[in-house]
Formats: sequence, structure tokens, C-alpha cells
Amino acid sequence: MTRYRLRATLAESDPEIWRVFDVSGGLRLRMLHLALQAIMGWRESHLHAFVDTDPFTPGARGRRWESPDFEPADDSLSEEDYTVDDVLGSATALWYEYDFGDGWVHRLDVIERASDDPHLAPVVLLDGANRGPFEDSGGPHGYAEKLAIAADPQHPDHGFITDWIRTTVGPWASREPGNFDVVGIQTELNLLFNPHGSGMSPYDMSGLVKSEEHRHPGDVDDASPIAAFASELPPPIRSELRQHLHYTGVLEPIGIDDETAARLIRPFSWLMDAVGIDGLALSTAGWMPPATVLAGMTELGWLDDWVGKGNREESTPQIASLRETAQRMGLVRVQKGRLVLSAGAKKALGDPRLQLRLVASGLYRKLGDAETDAATLLLLATADGTPPAERWKAVAFGLEMCGWQSATRMAFTASDIAHATFHTQQVLDLIGGASRLARHRGEDPGVRLFAAEALR
Repeated sequence: MTRYRLRATLAESDPEIWRVFDVSGGLRLRMLHLALQAIMGWRESHLHAFVDTDPFTPGARGRRWESPDFEPADDSLSEEDYTVDDVLGSATALWYEYDFGDGWVHRLDVIERASDDPHLAPVVLLDGANRGPFEDSGGPHGYAEKLAIAADPQHPDHGFITDWIRTTVGPWASREPGNFDVVGIQTELNLLFNPHGSGMSPYDMSGLVKSEEHRHPGDVDDASPIAAFASELPPPIRSELRQHLHYTGVLEPIGIDDETAARLIRPFSWLMDAVGIDGLALSTAGWMPPATVLAGMTELGWLDDWVGKGNREESTPQIASLRETAQRMGLVRVQKGRLVLSAGAKKALGDPRLQLRLVASGLYRKLGDAETDAATLLLLATADGTPPAERWKAVAFGLEMCGWQSATRMAFTASDIAHATFHTQQVLDLIGGASRLARHRGEDPGVRLFAAEALR
């Protein structure tokens, strides 16, 4: 059997979009199609075909291979029935067409042949340049035009096109035309063609969980919210998410020291300390004692920009929100007229890192399915550095990719996302400092660390 070194070139691309990769001759054309989708960054959302004659040559006729999943042309062959060896054994080039509407034509040139080695991965990406075009961008000329408009803030269609790119491409795939991540793409190829050698758990659908022999302390496991969420995505979008996580390092093990943890968790640790082992007696109306409320407002710095005495829970939204959030997360509960700590919260008293972990894991408690996905997406958009004003768009894209729809069945609005992420944003606001002064100073950098921790 032969191993082929191929150069894939996207016709009419300028600057040229190309890839060089090795492929086993025993690979079926169906799998070569999937490899090309991965290395070019396509989303497998359109029809495709292989042909052995240049489609730009007038009147050229040759063999054509299509997917058996769709009604083929009368003279087409099944890509399931032919291997790379069958097609390129005596040829020097093959053409791959994707999206017959946009007309993306890839020329695959044989640049080297060697004996195949069963110990090598079936597909190995070696080199390349530039990201693949945006899906549905109108072919080579439409893509070039959109890039030019996006690069020109003075163009009358600049706003429309940049919004189209944001909506179409989403928050995880790079929008920079020169981006090309050979390591990230090879990781995807390994998951696709060599799952047992990829280092990832064979029991995990997300492709984010390492097998036990490769897993290190701090790595995500199959119970991690981000792994559960990724498993819901269509495979091409899941691939984009995995590459984004790899590129941004969001899932790298986090080392949060005691001092940082104590600073981030301060509102919750104050409440846990205030309740204490013995609990806190509530008023007949169910409110916390005025002295306790005033102490919290003072110690947490919330009294500095507050008008009023700040000693009544029902008229201090910060304290009320803190208690409500802590109850939803299972840190405290009301029992026989007293506010008492959960068993986990009692154990965590005086341990800021354990308290932070409690809040991070409790954040998802009592959320519906859509709210849980929205929470994961908001945490991801926070952890990867997406500007606060843009986060709702990242959440909207992810929810749409999972199949969620707004109540109106129209595109998600900022208001829709604010509703879906309300409880999660409450936690982030408390972690980052709920006072107006804190918000004016900007988001605490530690919030990104907390968000990354909560994704686990």
C-alpha cells in the first residue's frame, strides 16, 4: 500500500489557501472528504464530490465520486467504494468540490509517494497557510469582497458585513484570514482517524477528556460542564470549540492561591462566616438581623456607594441577592426560623479554595437545561476574554448551535440572553464586586479565573 503526500490548493484563492498532508492509500474517499473538511475548517453543511478531471476545463469528462447518503448523478460512483490508492495509484491530481452553490474547488496534487507504514496516523497535516473561507460567503470572489469590506470601516456595508461574519463564523473559529493552527487541526485529525492514539478518553463524546493514563490533576473530566456542553454540539462546531479551547488555554490547569481565592469568594465567605456553625436567627418575617446586614454592607464595601442606613435586608439588594444566590446554590438554607449552612459549607469554613470550589460547582444548581447551557457559554465567554458587551452574542451563537430557539423563534436578542444567564451573571457580579464603584473600575481579572474554574 502507498502513502501519499498531497498538496491541497483552493482554486482562485488570493492569497493562496493551501495545505500539505500525508494520507494512507487505504483511506476511502469518504474519509478523505472528512479529512479535507477538518483541515480546511469547513462545517460539512453542503454537498461535495470528487472528480479526476479539472472541472475548469470546458467539456472535460471523467469519473465522479459522491456520497451515497444523497441521490447521486446517473454516472457517479460511491465514495465509499473507492480508496485513495484506487484513484491516485496512477494519477497525479484529484479535485474535490464542496458547496456546489459557492463552488469551492480544491486541487489535490500528488507531490510524493512512499510505502505506507501502519504505525503512522492515517492523516498527518504537515503545513499550510491561511484559514479556509467562511461558509456561505459566495465563493472565492464573494469571500475576498467580504474580507475587503470588513477591513474598511469607511465602507457603507462595513457594519452589515462584520455583523454577518460574526453571526456566521461565531466566537470560536478565527475570523482572521491569515490564521492557521497546524497543532489544533492535527488534534482534530487524531480524534477522527486515530481515536485510541489521540490520548483522549474513548468514553467521552466531547473530545475534551483525556484517558486515565494521560490525565493530570486539574484536567477536565466527563462530569465537567464544558465537556457535557461540547457533547451536544454538531461535530464541526464541536471541532471549532475544541480548537478554540486549545488556542486560548482556557482548560489549562488553574493554580488559584488562597489569597486570590479569598478575594474572589469574599461575599460568600462573609455570609458563611456570618451564619456560622450554629446558624443565624431570622426575624419573624424571615429577614437577617439588621446588625448582620449592616456588617456585611460595611465589610464588603457596599455601604460606600449606598444611600440609606444599609441595615435592612429587604432594602439592600446586594445582601438580598447574595443570600438568594447562596440558597439557590445550596450553601445555606432556612430551617426552623434560622439560616443554616449546608454540610459542605460547614466543612469549607476557613478554607477559601474549598469555598470557591463550592460556589463554582453550585452555580449550576436548580438551572434548567437551557439555563445550564447558557451558564456554560457565559462562563466560557468570560474565561476566554470576550469583552463583556460581546458576551451575549457568544452565548446566543452557542445556544443556536445546540438547537435552542427563542420564545419568538427569531434570533436571540440581548434581552433573551440576559434572561437565560440571569442567575449565572448574579454569581459573576458577586465574585467581581457588586458595588457601583467596583463596576466602574472594570471587571476584576480574577473573574476570568473563577469562570475557568467553574467550567470544570
